[in-house]
Amino acid sequence: MGIRPSHRFSYALKALVDLAIHQGTGPVTIASIAKRQAIPPRSLEQLFNRLRRSGLVEAERGPRGGYCLSRPADRIPVRAVFEALEPKTLSLKRRFPADDPARSVWRQVESAVKTTLDATTLETLAARPREKAATPMRHRYTFHI
Repeated sequence: MGIRPSHRFSYALKALVDLAIHQGTGPVTIASIAKRQAIPPRSLEQLFNRLRRSGLVEAERGPRGGYCLSRPADRIPVRAVFEALEPKTLSLKRRFPADDPARSVWRQVESAVKTTLDATTLETLAARPREKAATPMRHRYTFHI
């Protein structure tokens, strides 16, 4: 179908989820995010400039500086991130004649994508690693010391 977000969007989402996980602990440096998420620091610098301009993150300067989310993670939908980085990609506009059944299908697809991106927040995504970390590991191995 061809709806594929860029690496830029993927990197931004990883970085913003990292900020959501560390929300309330103070500013987070690009270097620490880059290390934890295995993202090139130069790419993050460029992304955070865009994210700051779009109002999704705030920057703090100084020796204890870094970035933090501009509002609580549960109030930042993934759609806002997508639109900040890929403004023309979200629209699945294609010209169909008014009587073409495909027109109706594409409108439903576009609506479903937007609904999903609106319903999924950074908090939703940040909770997933926490849930995974809280789940005990089950395995069949026996260890002898």
